[in-house]
Amino acid sequence: MNHRLLIAVALVAATLAAVGLLGADYPLARWIHGSAIENLGMFRHGLEALDTVFGMTIWYWLAAMVCIVTGAIALLPALRIQRRLAVALLAAGLVQFATLQTMVQMKGYFGRLRPHEVLASGDWNMIWHAGGGSFPSGHSAFYFGLLLPLAAFSPRIWQRALLLAIPAFVIMARIDMSKHFLSDVSMSALIAASYALLAAWLIRASGVLDRTAV
Repeated sequence: MNHRLLIAVALVAATLAAVGLLGADYPLARWIHGSAIENLGMFRHGLEALDTVFGMTIWYWLAAMVCIVTGAIALLPALRIQRRLAVALLAAGLVQFATLQTMVQMKGYFGRLRPHEVLASGDWNMIWHAGGGSFPSGHSAFYFGLLLPLAAFSPRIWQRALLLAIPAFVIMARIDMSKHFLSDVSMSALIAASYALLAAWLIRASGVLDRTAV
């Protein structure tokens, strides 16, 4: 796995999460709400299409389960499937599953209201531990958890760029739709990057792949 990519994503995500929590979340949400770009069709329809393609509309955990089962089966020697691909699928499924589980637990604990809920009430003082489900972002956790490990396994730059463009689009859509603050989506990306780095270390330590292939 490409450790530099994972570290870079983790650093960018941590920086953006800090920037958002330290004060950028609210003015950004207000600016989007008061502008002509809020709830753009390209984001709404694009996100709906992605959610359908990746199975979110069927079952939230479908993509993770498919990757885990497929990756585990593909590791069977009798199938003679490329080992790197099998490990990539297994890692992606496990990282996404762990990221989603962490996201669910954090949502329940922090209870942060979503931007559109706060904008409707006008009260920016009581948004944490208020029964909301904004922090961290479920969509960001889903797409970064699944596609970041696959990007880290991809050998070519254009493949990595394409895989990361999808979660980047998703987080912009969720912010544009006033469903999440900047720190919400960034925190989920950071969680996914952290689990992906742990997976990379475990893969290297286990020797399941040749060192030159990891």
